[in-house]
Amino acid sequence: MVNFLRNYRKSLLPGNRFTRYILYAIGEIILVVIGILIALQVNNWNEARKNSQEETVILKNLQDNLIQAKEQSENYISSDEKLKKLLITVLNLDDKNLPLDSISDKTFYTALWGIGPDTPIINTYTDLKNSDRLGLIKNQQLREKFTDLETSIAELKSMLDDRLFVHQLRIDDIAENEVNFVRYLNSRLPDINMAEEPENDYGSLLKKQRVRNLFAIKLYMTLQVLDLRKNLDNQIAQLEEAIQTELNLKAKSP
Repeated sequence: MVNFLRNYRKSLLPGNRFTRYILYAIGEIILVVIGILIALQVNNWNEARKNSQEETVILKNLQDNLIQAKEQSENYISSDEKLKKLLITVLNLDDKNLPLDSISDKTFYTALWGIGPDTPIINTYTDLKNSDRLGLIKNQQLREKFTDLETSIAELKSMLDDRLFVHQLRIDDIAENEVNFVRYLNSRLPDINMAEEPENDYGSLLKKQRVRNLFAIKLYMTLQVLDLRKNLDNQIAQLEEAIQTELNLKAKSP
């Protein structure tokens, strides 16, 4: 294209000198403009290709992180489900209807002391947000899903903090004032002498309304935590699938 314009411009030179000069100047301007436009187009194409490649890397890293977060989430749900069952057993609210005085030290200790894990970790998204690189993800729906996920994690974190606060403020009081906590050392120190340590009377203890209420509060908050965990778990799964769909589309595009 450029060679054609250059040859055409030279063919005009034998005519009027002023006209030839004007045409020559116009030809030079056109060549310069075309050169600039081509250079800009090539630069834009290279930049777009570079951003697309970087976006693919980002999406794959996010997907890997979400897969790990899903595993964490499932483990955390399992942990809180176990805590829920223990609390139901201790409150004698299950269908087993076991005598309260048959509860073992281990069961009571785990129900009393267990507090459950934290939130799943999604470092890649946090790093992208902090480095202001989320804009490289072109799919607006994906970015919105991550925003929703961040909100759900914050809600779960807030609920976990509330449960921990209530636990430290009220429920730990049971460990300090209502039971012989020394007996729980035997699980960590099996060789110590426990002969002189009185056994815990869980039958009498769990008939106290204050104690039952504190365990019930812990159970109620654990149920709230589980609802938030399961909702978050679904969001993680859906987002991982959405990223895979986006990667498949990018792989098919030229």
